[in-house]
Amino acid sequence: MSLNELKLKMDYNTNEDDVVNDFYIPCLQQSSSYDRITGFFSGVTLQIIGRGLCSLITNGGRMRLIISTRLSEEDEEAIRQGYEEREIVAKDFLDKFDDPTDEFGKGYLSLLTYLIAHEILDVRVAVVRSSCKTAMEHEKIGIFFDDAGNVVAFSGSGNETPSGLINNSENFDVYCSWKGLDPSNRCFGKQFHFNKLWSSSINNVDTIPFPEAVKAKLFQYQDYLPKEQLISLDKRFRDKLVSNKITQDYLPSFGRIVLHDYQNDAVEQWQKNSYRGYFDMATGTGKTYTALGGLVALTHDANVKQKRFFCIIVVPFTHLATQWGGDCSTFGIKPLLAFGDSRKWKEKFEDSVNSIELHQSKFECVVITIGSLLHDFVLSGLERIKNNVVFIADEAHNLGAGKTSKVLTIDFKFRLGLSATMDRHRDEAGTSKLYDFFGPCCVHYGLDKAISEGYLSHYKYYPILVWLDPDELDEYVKLSREISKLSAYENPDDCESLKMLLLKRALIISGCRMKLPALEESIRPFAKDYHTLVYCGAVSYSDASDPKEDTQIKSVISMLYNELHMKVERFTSLENIEERTTIKNHFENKVVNALVAIKCLDEGVNIPCIQRAFILASSTNPKEYIQRRGRVLRLFNPTEKPYAEIFDFVTVSRDPKTLSSLSSEQLHLESSLAKRELARVEEFSHLADNSSESSQVISEIVSAYGLDEFDPEGDDYE
Repeated sequence: MSLNELKLKMDYNTNEDDVVNDFYIPCLQQSSSYDRITGFFSGVTLQIIGRGLCSLITNGGRMRLIISTRLSEEDEEAIRQGYEEREIVAKDFLDKFDDPTDEFGKGYLSLLTYLIAHEILDVRVAVVRSSCKTAMEHEKIGIFFDDAGNVVAFSGSGNETPSGLINNSENFDVYCSWKGLDPSNRCFGKQFHFNKLWSSSINNVDTIPFPEAVKAKLFQYQDYLPKEQLISLDKRFRDKLVSNKITQDYLPSFGRIVLHDYQNDAVEQWQKNSYRGYFDMATGTGKTYTALGGLVALTHDANVKQKRFFCIIVVPFTHLATQWGGDCSTFGIKPLLAFGDSRKWKEKFEDSVNSIELHQSKFECVVITIGSLLHDFVLSGLERIKNNVVFIADEAHNLGAGKTSKVLTIDFKFRLGLSATMDRHRDEAGTSKLYDFFGPCCVHYGLDKAISEGYLSHYKYYPILVWLDPDELDEYVKLSREISKLSAYENPDDCESLKMLLLKRALIISGCRMKLPALEESIRPFAKDYHTLVYCGAVSYSDASDPKEDTQIKSVISMLYNELHMKVERFTSLENIEERTTIKNHFENKVVNALVAIKCLDEGVNIPCIQRAFILASSTNPKEYIQRRGRVLRLFNPTEKPYAEIFDFVTVSRDPKTLSSLSSEQLHLESSLAKRELARVEEFSHLADNSSESSQVISEIVSAYGLDEFDPEGDDYE
């Protein structure tokens, strides 16, 4: 059952309706998350809606709650004088805190403590900036979400208290997202407003995390959980609620995460392989959570002799380190983030290693970038405790070559590689190192299965044919002839001259000038829409002394802004972590229409709301274009994103209608480009919902270049 199967009224009144049993509990039982804004909140509410809340927990769900406080004039003055707002708010809560006098009151606080400590319930406090002494955040809005993307929103007069739910005369209106019941999109209006308030993006309202001092006060009651609260919980939660203490010295636990069957199968197979192997999972299917689920299984396995674990998670980029840090916290893990200036984290890293080596700690976790991993003090520290190391590599294919591969010589006890494309393009030696180090495949969960089973979005694929202008074509042909001659004698992996020629030719294809007007034409119908992504190549259009002044990405941004009046922001390696976070928020909250990116979105960045992508540049490396497709296929609310769209700019040498005049030698030379592009087009096309449409473009190219049978790899280099 899901939210859209509930028989809900358009409005409820506490005088006439049993709002708890007819509305709150049924909605919670079918929900995977619940957002609530309320002026006041009572822990006793958890008892009243307990049955529904227990179902939310066992669904792996979570609740976000925004409550208000009314600060005194003295408190406001203290904030103006520079005192920490969180400290003032904490003082306000603690001054008003009444210790419960009976076991049930203590039990309610115990359940509240559990929910907060295990991040099932996240609380923020809204503080209104106003000259009015009695001003407070007084909205009452609630939003339920289920796994199918259905949304139920409500707003009215009641607070999240027993009085607001039962005793007072209160009423509220209900809005449902499914077709016909929410013509004004009010559900998503409420959701958008909640997210803005949660992120302190509303004028004159600060929304701050629940003060730690208040949490500490609540944690005094963590042992008073009433047994009747456990009836609807499964054994995993029962055991945890009864026995778990909230301390800083615990191994990671599942918390509120429930893995899918294919993720559990991967964890079980890794366990059977003595905790060695790799997960071959399509981009967007949850490799991170599967890996952390595996870590939980390992650290709780009674058959494993080691009882001290040093988990090191290796990522290629700093933004992924931050993202992993957030995912780790979901599992109750607080990792050290190690990247950038080593002076800022070297001592903490060495302390973590020493804590494991000297039996002072049972569990340590570090998330580290590849560049930081290669420091001598890091590698030597890992060597000392290698039998306790759980080595997890995200985008593991990056470790297969050059200096980075030296970490693969350390005999770590436990190893896990994560990648949608473990094979390294045209690098058999590097690929072999990876397989030898990590061990066997524990799961293969491909894109086709993920789409058919509903874990990734369906998509439509539109290949857009473009071709080189005369100058670009002349240079392409010239370079191709030089490459052909040199590759007869040299290996491209060993010959720098050949590498440079290949790079120059690839940049011509990426920067094909016809792509800009083609992009303008194809993106124009979506100019007023949101959640659009444009991938550019790292190419320049000029011979100026500073080519950075005339790059493809600058030309694209200028065209989108000046010609189509779109609000756009760029997402590249030049933006720092804080800037990228802000840009992502702007994109997700519809502050901008589109993101324009180069490469740094390729690996691991999670922005599920991307609805359509315009891919101006792709190499022939399957890893790159498979990852780019995966960025777009992550699930999002199906009302906004019933399917994804991919617009792929396919570059050939010239207008196919003009090929009949070419000599066979010239046609053969130019057909190699069509071969390489068609490999990607066929890969994207065969899983698309509109594959018959894209197959027409394939047929046109195959026929024009005489490629009735072609080898996608060919005998040419990218």
